[in-house]
Amino acid sequence: MLKMPLFVVSALAAAVALTGCSKTEEQPAEGQIASAEVKPKASVESDVVALPPPPKDSDVVVSVGETQLTWGELSAKVDEMVGLYARMTGGAIPTAQLPQAKQEFRRQQVQMFIVDNVIAAAAKELGVTVDEAFRAKQIAELEKRQGQSFDEILKSFPLGEAEAKSMLEKQWLELKLLEEKVFPQVTVDPAEVQAEIEKQQVAAKLLDEEMAGYAKQLAEGTATFEDLVKANSMIKEEMPLPEDRLAQLGLTAEAQAQLKSVPESGMTPVMDVPGAKVIFKVIKREAAKQGDAAGAQAKLNEIRERIVKGEATFEDQAKVFSDCPSGARAGGDLGEFGKGAMVPEFEKAAFEQPVGEVGPIIKTAFGYHIVKVTKRDDAAGKVQASHILIKVEDTPATVTVLPLLKQSPQVPTVEALTAQLTEARKREAAMKFFEEQRAKQGITCTLFPELAK
Repeated sequence: MLKMPLFVVSALAAAVALTGCSKTEEQPAEGQIASAEVKPKASVESDVVALPPPPKDSDVVVSVGETQLTWGELSAKVDEMVGLYARMTGGAIPTAQLPQAKQEFRRQQVQMFIVDNVIAAAAKELGVTVDEAFRAKQIAELEKRQGQSFDEILKSFPLGEAEAKSMLEKQWLELKLLEEKVFPQVTVDPAEVQAEIEKQQVAAKLLDEEMAGYAKQLAEGTATFEDLVKANSMIKEEMPLPEDRLAQLGLTAEAQAQLKSVPESGMTPVMDVPGAKVIFKVIKREAAKQGDAAGAQAKLNEIRERIVKGEATFEDQAKVFSDCPSGARAGGDLGEFGKGAMVPEFEKAAFEQPVGEVGPIIKTAFGYHIVKVTKRDDAAGKVQASHILIKVEDTPATVTVLPLLKQSPQVPTVEALTAQLTEARKREAAMKFFEEQRAKQGITCTLFPELAK
């Protein structure tokens, strides 16, 4: 899908934050295959929550030069954002949160109006336009990134094809303006690049000497490992490391072998990990353990027997014993789901067990379960069920270490550092150019006066 501009993302995030407490959060249950992407929540503070009486539709709320946005036009855009929120989330913004959400939408729309019109005015003044060749190049790059045709991208955009085209034209005009009038003046001095590389090389050499010094003190007994960690290490706490995941820490095969060979209370030589150098002291080792499958089944049998005899309810036992978050949250209730939402063994029990009965113990990749079907609609292919899960997990061999860790300077290549500095200078130049153009336009904003400053 075509990437929405920041104001859309920010405004929708604001609305999500405002309405976050209006619904009970649903956590994926063990054994459930979640089909929806979990999105991180954002937080927002609106400068204005209680609004004065609204202006008339014809009243101008923001102007950039001679281009104006009226209250009526702004209100229409805000209503569109409210509708978009409902379409994308499947629910309307609660009434109590609607005024603050709308105010955040207004702020974002005003910001975009200012940016778009400052860019448009600057492009007109400097004689910059989007020609067909430039447009075709941008479309080709967009299709390559998205893996879709341009028509498919436009049709998939939540705000509609016309709005998608309008947004793209604005983005392309901004890019063309920057590429023609701003970026050509951006330069990076090769001497500056070389000086920075040499600086990082010196820092890397100093760190090598520092770590070698620590190793020497430890070998000679002139300092304790714990004292060196307390005074110098980025991490000062013990860390349990599963031995089957050492490669994920970035340790080379040689470093992994060294760590595995060190006895308790022993220390490794200086080793490289991504972005740092480290000496590990082995605090303790724990052998691998197999999960207690027999114990899990016996425990579930006891739980099931209490429920069947009427000595306890399914919900109460789930709250006390289930290893699934649904136990504490909802007495084991997983809500309604369809076929394909659960792992096969669980789905079979849910769609075949008699409604209201506590089924036999079943095994899935997550452990052992007992399932109680509370409702089923065979015609719709839907079922509602609760479960109690006892996990059975194998524990890998673990080594607990105390790290003496120091961040390591990264010495870049000439090409990488040149590209990095160039991009940083381009961003700085673009912001400076925009602020200069913004100051020339005579911006006024009655609704958010601070945005005109």
